[in-house]
Amino acid sequence: MVQVLYQELSNSDSNYFYIGIPKDWSGAKDEEVTVIVDDVCVIVPKTIAGATGELIVLRLLEAMMEGNVIKAGDIQKAIEHIL
Repeated sequence: MVQVLYQELSNSDSNYFYIGIPKDWSGAKDEEVTVIVDDVCVIVPKTIAGATGELIVLRLLEAMMEGNVIKAGDIQKAIEHIL
């Protein structure tokens, strides 16, 4: 399930921004996640945190394509440059 949410970063305190995660998100049933913040923010449910990286990367790429952040052709070009 890919859900695209557009939010303002107005919900914050002096140290953090708080973003809403839908309660029907499949990862929410874990009740524990890992949040990775760099140029992008990735929220990984505990059940797949120990999985090989392929699953996480594929889900991230799928979500980015669904959100019109990146195009499939750009992903292909990036992979070709890596290889």
